[in-house]
Amino acid sequence: MMGIIEVKGLTKQFGNKKAIDNISFSVRQGEILGLLGLNGAGKSTIMNIITGCLAASEGTVLIDGMDINTDPIKAKQKIGYLPEIPPLYVDMRVREYLDFVCGLKKIKRNRKAHIQEVCELVGTAHVQNRLIKNLSKGYRQRVGLAGALIGDPDVLILDEPTVGLGPTQIVEIRSLIKGMGKSKTPGYNNCAYEY
Repeated sequence: MMGIIEVKGLTKQFGNKKAIDNISFSVRQGEILGLLGLNGAGKSTIMNIITGCLAASEGTVLIDGMDINTDPIKAKQKIGYLPEIPPLYVDMRVREYLDFVCGLKKIKRNRKAHIQEVCELVGTAHVQNRLIKNLSKGYRQRVGLAGALIGDPDVLILDEPTVGLGPTQIVEIRSLIKGMGKSKTPGYNNCAYEY
């Protein structure tokens, strides 16, 4: 059975150094995959290749059957990505930022309702009118996660979603990720993340 993410023979070379060498794996609908390893092991490199932010030296990545290199626009439409440092505009209010993300992702449905739904899912509904710069690191992570969830992507890629958070916030974010992985709602079923 083909997975929603198929990684085959992935290799990335930077000069003479191989960051990753012949990596293959598959993630099926509803699975949560965590990449574990030491600093510099290539976890973020793998995620950057899967999301199309970095080209592989060799190998292929299929997202729901679409090759990230030969059909990047369609493949990327299926991906929600939260990098290690969320790319937030801190002078915007949460709702403004998420509306901006809707525009970038060309969301055609009712934006207000979609933003409300995503905010409720990640626990930011009560801070929608606050400036992002006035939020704690934990809430900023949640806003970044909300941005990744805009458009109901089939695949969610999270690069160190708990870095720099306190113990309680780590438990909350992990619980949130686990809940999304179990959700029957299409678009919140697949998570690949790094600890």
